Amino acid sequence: MGTPAPSAPTEPPVRAWWNSRFVVPGLMLLSTIPFWFVHTPPLIDYLAHIGRYQVQLHLADSPALQQNWDFHWQLVGNLGVELLIAPLAPMLGLERAAWLIALALPLLMISAIGRISRALHGELTPFAIAAAWFAMSYPFQLGFVNYWLGCALAFHVFASWVETTGKTGSVMRAALFAAAACLVWLAHAYGWVVLVVLVGAFELCRSWNRAPAAWPSMVIVILRRIWPVMIPAVLMIVWRQGNGAASTGHFFDIGTKILGLVWTLRDQNIWLDTLSLLLAIGLLYFGMRSRDTRVNPPLLVGAASFLILILLMPGEMFGAVYADVRLWPIFFIVGLTAIAPTDAMQRGSAIIAGVALAVFAIRIVAMAVGFAAYDSGYAQHLQALKDVPHGASIAVLTRPPSCERWRAPRVAHLGSLAIVRRDAFVNSQWDASGGQQLLTPLHARGTAFNADPSQYIEIAPGDCDGDLSATLAQRIAQIPRDRFDYVWLLDVDASHLTVMPGLRRLYQDDRSALYAFNKG
Repeated sequence: MGTPAPSAPTEPPVRAWWNSRFVVPGLMLLSTIPFWFVHTPPLIDYLAHIGRYQVQLHLADSPALQQNWDFHWQLVGNLGVELLIAPLAPMLGLERAAWLIALALPLLMISAIGRISRALHGELTPFAIAAAWFAMSYPFQLGFVNYWLGCALAFHVFASWVETTGKTGSVMRAALFAAAACLVWLAHAYGWVVLVVLVGAFELCRSWNRAPAAWPSMVIVILRRIWPVMIPAVLMIVWRQGNGAASTGHFFDIGTKILGLVWTLRDQNIWLDTLSLLLAIGLLYFGMRSRDTRVNPPLLVGAASFLILILLMPGEMFGAVYADVRLWPIFFIVGLTAIAPTDAMQRGSAIIAGVALAVFAIRIVAMAVGFAAYDSGYAQHLQALKDVPHGASIAVLTRPPSCERWRAPRVAHLGSLAIVRRDAFVNSQWDASGGQQLLTPLHARGTAFNADPSQYIEIAPGDCDGDLSATLAQRIAQIPRDRFDYVWLLDVDASHLTVMPGLRRLYQDDRSALYAFNKG
């Protein structure tokens, strides 16, 4: 018998360019660009958080803060950045530490998307690149930093859960995941809910593949598997027992849920943001219907679960607003990451990946330009504080959200930087009632100007662009002058406003003005 001819050497499969190990780091690097040109992250509610961190860090050594604020640590599912800022601020300074944390949140989210895609598909898919658009979506732009940190951590913990499933060391694994789930809950309770939904969907699909007909036993098996991530339920019960008064409402507000969907990618440009959202919806539809794609069952179940939660949850829950619609980006991230192309659509995959990268880059450029403009405006408005004394009390007034155009001015909580720079009191912080906040405003307690939303001027939507002189004069007249030293107008063109009796104008630019009350 002859010697068999040697077989031709097989070439290793060619890795698609979008599956390169450099793509996710590249997306992460791109996501930092908007922050290169700013000193203050223009994330709406985050500006108020930065003021709260000043009280958290310096209440004990500042008599001015002590007469204006009260701050008490308590176990709540909303402590993410509060815990991070404590070690970072003494090293970097408060405002620089806040800037660094804001920059890091999209990095965490994008890296988590990449990990989940590789854990469940074995590759980074073009659809996962499109999911990265949502790493800086509207909840992030609103400044829901604890929520976004909690969700990013939940995605990372879920990726680790998938990666370690079936491996030895079950006791140690359970202990580590119990601890990780508690950390996610501490960052934000809704992040923990995201983790439970994803882990539950994953284990449901694992059990269904083995014994789809044995429902009672399957439920028991699932609970035995996921119990480590359920441990924070105890923390949730303890938290809510102590804060039963937290408001919950706005059930089945379909109009707001639809508006939340439209606003999912809201940022700088209505056309870019709306077209990006429509493209994401188109990719979801194509991925679910095409024969050239495959859908990961656990992520599909997870996305469907988030959609159901959005429809069933109230708009306000445990004192947190937008409780339902803040899940829209999570739905899109999970839904898009669930989809992977088959080998039959190599060319189509390249097109989708190229479009996804292009849209991401365009959105980052638009965001960077917008962020730089915000920062320039902030720097200009904050010049008003240069002659404000330490410990002053400032009544901030600005236009209500109903007057905002698509590209919002993002000054609703800019006044809180007076806390950082002057240990001042401002009326735009949230009150601690309801258990969501650790800070309690004291200086104007008992008046209508002690906390958010007292900074908003009551303007009918149709009057937003009209003459505000009469409206402002009426609102300023309501400010208790025994409690406040200054009035700071933001997002208001004060050039045409008459000087009101009892006020001295100290500063004015194109969109803000500072007045002092004449006392004595």
